[in-house]
Parts: sequence; structure tokens; C-alpha cells
Amino acid sequence: MEDKETKLLLDFGKRYSVYGRFFEEYLKPRSASGIVDLLTLGLIPNRLEFYRADLLAMIGKAAPTQRFLDGILLSHIHYDHSANISFLDERVPVYSSRVTQLYAKALIESGRRNIETELYNFKPRPLLDYRTPATTRPFETFDPGDELRIGSITVHSYPVDHSVAGAAAYLLECSDLSLAYTGDLRLHGPLGAQTRECVEKMADRQPDLLLCEGTRIDDNTVNTEEDVKEDALEVAQRCKKLIIADFAPRDVFRLATFHQIAKEIDRKLLIMKQDAYLIRELRKAPSLQSVLPSIDDDSILVYIDRKETGTYRSKDYEKWEQEFLELPNAVKSDYVHQNQAEVIVCFGFFDINELIDIRPGKGSIYIESISEPHDEEQQIDLQRLNNWLDFFGLEKFHFHSSGHACVADLRSIAQKAGPKHLIPVHTKQPALFRQIHDDVTIVQLGQTVSFTS
Repeated sequence: MEDKETKLLLDFGKRYSVYGRFFEEYLKPRSASGIVDLLTLGLIPNRLEFYRADLLAMIGKAAPTQRFLDGILLSHIHYDHSANISFLDERVPVYSSRVTQLYAKALIESGRRNIETELYNFKPRPLLDYRTPATTRPFETFDPGDELRIGSITVHSYPVDHSVAGAAAYLLECSDLSLAYTGDLRLHGPLGAQTRECVEKMADRQPDLLLCEGTRIDDNTVNTEEDVKEDALEVAQRCKKLIIADFAPRDVFRLATFHQIAKEIDRKLLIMKQDAYLIRELRKAPSLQSVLPSIDDDSILVYIDRKETGTYRSKDYEKWEQEFLELPNAVKSDYVHQNQAEVIVCFGFFDINELIDIRPGKGSIYIESISEPHDEEQQIDLQRLNNWLDFFGLEKFHFHSSGHACVADLRSIAQKAGPKHLIPVHTKQPALFRQIHDDVTIVQLGQTVSFTS
């Protein structure tokens, strides 16, 4: 968006629905081609002034002398909002909550670096030497609720509830009108009061325009985090063998829910090394110290999987993993097999083959706590998962609370915020917003819309 000479991005994420038409887990954009594959297929905007100097040089283009963008307001860490920052001009500051920056740092340090995952920092391409130090992006962090000044725009940030910590919404006071942006939010989560307060504060400033997310504009079901806890606790109390909990890897609120369940039934919560790394980093934020357990808590175990040689030698593991190998609460598959009635194991889809070593006993259960599959590829993964569960005889349960507001809550948000105009974003059915607001503008890809007072 532009106001006078000030230009900002409101998030810059991967378009998964379009990306999935061309790529999947084992067919990726070629890192050796920089951004050529993505530009050619229309997966990132054809605005070369947005991108890093090294990526532009790979296609024979020079970066502008001055950065084109004054900043990006990042609402939260989910890749459909943040992933394309990997390609962004390295001079452009990223404005985000401190928690979002901690997520970005943990994800690059404990994950596999490639050209699509370099949100927090990046290595210039072509990468001729993997030992090349990474260039850290300029993050300008704030505590949600802070006020920022970027060029001609005053930005008000508000914490909101979502399925990832640190989410923020924004209200931008421009030179002749105000614009509110929801990011992703919900009212029914553990921090729903923050979302309600955000909407009230937006209403006080009488926004001219609201960019409102509509992931669930066609869905009015509501399950709260407390519902998930109660339902999962009920089945967990009956189980006398292994309990597996599967939830989104960055949803620390769901991890906290299963940690509470584990303590209530006198079990330990077993997490993967990446979970442990993320928890350790996020606990640097004071707001999360009361939410997340310490990784050396008596109720936490860290799972050490076999890699490379299968002998658990230190050299088999990445440098970031090695620090977890000798923790007093680090355990291997044999421990889990022998103590099945004493743990809740946090495994995702890509950890399910660990069951071969763990050998779950009869009566073990699998609690799926993620959203239903929404495309053909996810349906195939679900069938593979079910094959594993059938093979080992695990009974499956599904309990989930969405990270997005339902249609009734979206109506409440739109009415209470009181914008003159509304633009739907993050939705497959934008026309349904006409049922909850009288002045809706549906924007097509590549279209420019202008508003004045």
C-alpha cells in the first residue's frame, strides 16, 4: 500500500494454492535459478524492485539505488504470510512483534536452509561456499500495542489471538484516511480477549477501510482450546498405553494444552528436538514464560531419533541438535517402548515412522489435533497416516480448534470495527462478505484500488 511517498507491504506470504499446482515436497523451485522459477510461474509478484540485490543480479538486473519499500508489517510467522520475505530486498525493515522475530530465528536455526526458508537471514546467491556467513535482516520489533511511525504513516499495532503466538493486527493512519488490517485472528482462542480489545481500539479510530481475513467466512462451527483439552483429556484418561498427539508444529498453545493434559494424568510430554529448540527461544519473551514449560522441566522429555549411522553418535546430528543429546531428560525409542503408559508423544506426520522402533502396544491411541485436509495432496497424506495407524492398531481421535474466526465472529468484528469500506483478504469466497458489510470491494490479483477521504 502507498501513501504519499511511503510504500509498505502488509505481509508477504506464499500462495500455497497456486504453488501447489507446480510444486510439492520433492519437486521444489531450483535454488540454483534464484527467483527465476517463481517469477516465471507467477508465484511471486513481477515487481523486481521488491527483491534482494543478489537475486536480481542472477537475472542480470541491478537493484535500485534506494530501496523501493519503506517496510513490511508482518502480522505473524505462518508462511502464507511471511515466506516470500526470504526474497525481499535486504534493506527493507521487517516490523513485527518480538515473538514473531524469535519464531523466525528459531525456524532458520533449527531447520534446513534453502532459498525459500531464509526469512530471518539469508546467504547471498549463488552460494559458492556453504560456510559463507548469513546476512541478518533488519527486524524492527515491538510489543503489540506500540505505536510506530513509518514515513507519512502512523501505525498502531494490536495483539490478537491466533494459532501461533505473537500475532498482531494493524491500524494505519495515513495522510487522508485510515486503514485497518486484521492479519489472521479469532475470538474463540485462549487470547480471544486480546482480539476483542483490538477491535474496540480500531473502532475508536473509526477506520475508513478494513482489510479483513475470511478463511472461515463459510463456516460457523466453534471449538475452543478448552474444548480440545476436555475432549482429549477424556480419552487420554482411559488409555493405558501410548498416547500420540499430533498438532501444528508452531502452535505452542496446543503444545501447552497437551502439556497440561500430561500433568493431569501423571504423564510426561515427549517433544522433538525442534520443539525443544523453539520453546527455548520463545521463552525469551516474558509473555510466553507462563505459557510454555522449560525444556528442563520434570514433566518434559526430549526425543532423540536415530540419524545417519543409527548409532546416536554426535557427528550424525546438526550442530543445533547436538546440545540436546546429553540432556538428562533426553530419551530414545527404547525408553518410550518400555514406558508407554507414562508419556504423551508429540509426533507429526513426518515422525510417524518412529513407531517402528517404539512398537506401540495394544490399546495405544492417536489424537489428531490439526485441521482437516483441504486439498488432494493432504488427502493422500491422510490416507498414508491412516495406513500407519491401522498397521499398528492405534485408535484415532480428532479434536481441533481453528486459528481463524468463524462467520459469526467475522460479522461481529466487521460491525464493531465500523469501517466505511471492507476488502476481503485470505479467503476463497470473498463475495460472502457482502452478507456482513454493506460496502465490500473485491480486489482481483494484480488490481490496484485507490481510496481517498
